[in-house]
Amino acid sequence: MAISLSSHDFKELVPALFSPTSPRTIGDAYILKEFGNVHLKYFNTGHGIAYAAFDGVFNEELHLHSWEMQEQSFLYFNAGDAVHFKSLTDGLDFNMQSKSIIQGTIHEGLKSLGIYEKSKRYSSHTVVIDPALFHSLSQEKLLDNPPPCNDVFFQIDHYHKMLQSQYALLNHISTQTPFQGSLQELYLESKLLELVYQTFHNSSFHVCTEFCQDDCKAMHKAKNILLGDLANPPSLKALARQCALNEFKLKQGFKKLFGTTVYGFVHTKRLEKAKELLEKQEISVQEAALHVGYQSLSHFSKAFKERYGKFPLELKKERKYYLFPSPCMDRGE
Repeated sequence: MAISLSSHDFKELVPALFSPTSPRTIGDAYILKEFGNVHLKYFNTGHGIAYAAFDGVFNEELHLHSWEMQEQSFLYFNAGDAVHFKSLTDGLDFNMQSKSIIQGTIHEGLKSLGIYEKSKRYSSHTVVIDPALFHSLSQEKLLDNPPPCNDVFFQIDHYHKMLQSQYALLNHISTQTPFQGSLQELYLESKLLELVYQTFHNSSFHVCTEFCQDDCKAMHKAKNILLGDLANPPSLKALARQCALNEFKLKQGFKKLFGTTVYGFVHTKRLEKAKELLEKQEISVQEAALHVGYQSLSHFSKAFKERYGKFPLELKKERKYYLFPSPCMDRGE
């Protein structure tokens, strides 16, 4: 069974971290000891930029529930295993690969779920930036981001691979601090500012195709069409036609808005639906595979194992174990 944890409990451990308007503070501690080996290092500059380095391995699968009460602009660097994120508010399902970066904004009201699998190593670096400062930095780089749709709570402006220079800076910030006291803070701040500068001003930073509010609504329409028939999704050409978009804008816009390709989204949702069927209904593995559009049982089993760390038949056996206790357990023996 997965462990569920609220981010509000987590934030109580380091309350000054999660608002870039908080005073200058620095910390380094092991947290959540009952759930695994988890280390958190954080530094708030006190003038609109806050930083946290998270590194940990969990003993069991952990689900981290969040409810954002204020807008936050951020840079998120993933240096560990892939992270699976779900926006429960607007339906975003996002898998962030290792050594990649997200630049974006979390809007007030976002309810989300982060899924951390057992025994995987998670290592991330988050830079939270005051929205006004974030916008001014984006404008200086001429990245005039389109206004989000009313029903978009997790806005991804950019998603791309981490540069080697950025990886090196993160290593300096998180592990190689040769000073103590005020000098340590100045060192961290200088490296952090260099990281922010490089991220916004590096010439190789990829600029995603912008799209207007009507295009944004069309992307959500495409998502709903796909969810309506996961077993037989339309081709890209047909989907683009149904949403009044060209294929290029559909592919670029869908990935920008939802953090995954059209068929990456379908693949994820198929496996999620199959898992739900196997957990909640008396259905065979082959029936579950066919229900979500897999014609090959071996391909389905392999994809399921890659996603959830176990074969679908193993999941069924676990379910039966929990549903039907042994006679000895019934007698209290």
